[in-house]
Amino acid sequence: MVVSDCVPHQVRSYLDFFAEMRQLNPSYTCVGRTPKTVGAAFEAYVASNMPPAAADGAGGLPAEYDEAFQPNPRGLKGLFELEATIPAGTAVKVPYDGTYELGGEGEPGSRKATVRIAEILSLSRLFYEGEQLCNCLEDSRRSQSKYLSRARARVSSFWSLTRQAAGATKAEHLCLMEVWHMRDENIIRQAEGPHPRTIPTPEAWYWMDKWCKAEGIDLSTWDCYS
Repeated sequence: MVVSDCVPHQVRSYLDFFAEMRQLNPSYTCVGRTPKTVGAAFEAYVASNMPPAAADGAGGLPAEYDEAFQPNPRGLKGLFELEATIPAGTAVKVPYDGTYELGGEGEPGSRKATVRIAEILSLSRLFYEGEQLCNCLEDSRRSQSKYLSRARARVSSFWSLTRQAAGATKAEHLCLMEVWHMRDENIIRQAEGPHPRTIPTPEAWYWMDKWCKAEGIDLSTWDCYS
């Protein structure tokens, strides 16, 4: 495929993909990678994005009222892992819930999947996330306005955790996280899974914890009653 064969939103998707890969890994290059390998990564990336058709009307928002957010002020990066698995025998303690063992045969995290944590950089994407998780962002104007004010002030940033099982065409939305940018640290106060279970699943908690450790984010401040 050549660029001239692509429609504008496809070109933008390719450019966004390469830009995100370079952000996650400054030495990332397509040199030495086969088209099949790059294509598989790109398809997984697109599957965890908001479909172009969903941008108009997400959360009842007309496209002309969409708003782009500035990236987080601390330079926090996301996560993108292909064929990711959780090591067998991994113990995960989820606050307010219990301790689980993951990664073994038949247990969560044992099957290969594409796991992505991506920063939410538009109002429509924030509303779309609410729709996927069936939370208050889906239809509560009060909650939407509170989240929007914090994003505009850059006092916090919002992140989407998705998982796409091998062979699946659609990513599963596991969690929406809000990182508060305090004076001397970054903390997670809110992290919510799909309703009716709002506490993140053990598998989601594993990937959140891994990401937070890599980015220096304090996860111990999470409170399911926030």
